[in-house]
Amino acid sequence: MLLLGLPNVETLTISALLAGSMLGGMYSVLVPLGIVVLTDVLIGNNSILFFTWSAWIVIGTFGLAARKNKKTKINFVIKMTGLGLASSLFFYIYTNFGVWLLWPLYTHDISGLIQCYLMGLPFLRMSIIGNLIIVPAVSFAAMFCLKNKYYFSKILSYVSRKICRKRLEERLEG
Repeated sequence: MLLLGLPNVETLTISALLAGSMLGGMYSVLVPLGIVVLTDVLIGNNSILFFTWSAWIVIGTFGLAARKNKKTKINFVIKMTGLGLASSLFFYIYTNFGVWLLWPLYTHDISGLIQCYLMGLPFLRMSIIGNLIIVPAVSFAAMFCLKNKYYFSKILSYVSRKICRKRLEERLEG
């Protein structure tokens, strides 16, 4: 909801890439597909549905390329940022081709295809800017959490014990 005012700045790219890189296997397909199906049910989609849904499936599989590269935070963040940029370019090329192919907005010749790609450049620009900010930030945070999961589990355990104690004391007093 925070990003609603920014066209083509979204968090689905990092969700898809993390699903592929952290979870792997079928999750690289199921997570982005599940998110896009749910959001399309809530927000809506149109006749290029095949192109958008299949694009997110492909982007999810891009994350598999970073699956074995989690040895250092910086390498992972750099790889994920590169995959985020590649995802923006792939989504732009693939879905704009779908718009040109399926919509009567452009002539169905090379000049119409070029015009379609030119008209999509502002959306590509925002997608790249968003992914240059969101993908490295979330990738770094994910690696930090992963590398420090022992400490996070201790903190969560401590907090949950405190909450349980407080609830027990409230019940005993009441």
